[in-house]
Amino acid sequence: MSSHSGEARAEIVSSAVELEALAPKWRALAEARGNAFLTPEWFFAWLRHYGDRAGAAVAVVRRADGRVRGIVPLVEDRCGPVRSVRFCGANLGDHFHPVARAEDETRVASEATQLLASRGPRWKTLVLDHVSADARWWREIVRSAPLSLASVAYRSDSLPFIDLRGRTWDDYLASRSRNMRSQIRRKTQTLEREHGAVFRRTGSSAELGRDLDALFSLHDARWESLGGSTLSTERSRAFHRDFAAAALDRGWLRLWFLEVDRTPIAAWYGWRLGGRYSYYQAGFSPRWGRFSVGFVLLAYTMRSAFDEGAEEYDLLRGAEAYKARFTTEERRVHTVVVTGARNPARLVAGGEAILWRAQRRLPDRALRWLRAASRGLGDR
Repeated sequence: MSSHSGEARAEIVSSAVELEALAPKWRALAEARGNAFLTPEWFFAWLRHYGDRAGAAVAVVRRADGRVRGIVPLVEDRCGPVRSVRFCGANLGDHFHPVARAEDETRVASEATQLLASRGPRWKTLVLDHVSADARWWREIVRSAPLSLASVAYRSDSLPFIDLRGRTWDDYLASRSRNMRSQIRRKTQTLEREHGAVFRRTGSSAELGRDLDALFSLHDARWESLGGSTLSTERSRAFHRDFAAAALDRGWLRLWFLEVDRTPIAAWYGWRLGGRYSYYQAGFSPRWGRFSVGFVLLAYTMRSAFDEGAEEYDLLRGAEAYKARFTTEERRVHTVVVTGARNPARLVAGGEAILWRAQRRLPDRALRWLRAASRGLGDR
């Protein structure tokens, strides 16, 4: 199905063959924006591992001559209390927007939304996960939505980052406190001189399987006692094995280790796309915790980002204290639901808002009830 507005043409694509044909242009646009969560590799890997939950519904907006102006990589939920259309892989990703040049994203989003609205009642709930709070494109969607729909911004979070442009690693260190500069140098030197620690990056497919096993093991060691994370389930790990292999082939993967006697004691997992160096997950051995090995490896990856000529180091979603020590700026992201005022999605969205704000204060029984109610909007 397609729609027309002026010179633009839009269509919903769900065929695997057609989506594969779109992949080169799609990938180029995502790389230009430095966003791994919007790549076709992320999309296809997610469908392979979570496709029982949702089907492809990719909105493609073209210019009058047929060239792709932009893509909105959506999926339609097949399970849960709320049937909705949302960005693919939003349960694992941190930041989403139309796959288009920044100056085109409002136009692309508007055309895509008009097309979705024309497809009937099953398209009446649109979930926009982790979108920039100050972005114009999603506000235009809310503004132009039919009067029967309403918007609910039910979750907000921080994406801290460091602007690397026009600076060197030494410039950056000079902007940090004297105590922090001393800690980075002293702790790194202690590990290197007294323990023979070395830094290593995964460079081949032969290393990848073993290195991902090490990442998951170190991640569990760090997070298991704290309730786990998005890397804790077998399904999410299978997804990341799949995506990491594709990212390695494309030159995006950045999987770093701090090792002693060839044994990893800290791991860092992320990507370099375009000008952006992104930190996704990490882990370290508690046995080496007193040496601040996670802190040392994080600092080393930042130095590597400078050395590679990256323009930005993105620490992705979360306002943890250790990120605040390093970062210089932040983006705010919202999750926005566009739905009917009487649609259950509005109620569930409100429930998740309560969960997000009050999770540290509510008793366990109330938290379990809210999590169950909201699972359809963000099950990992």
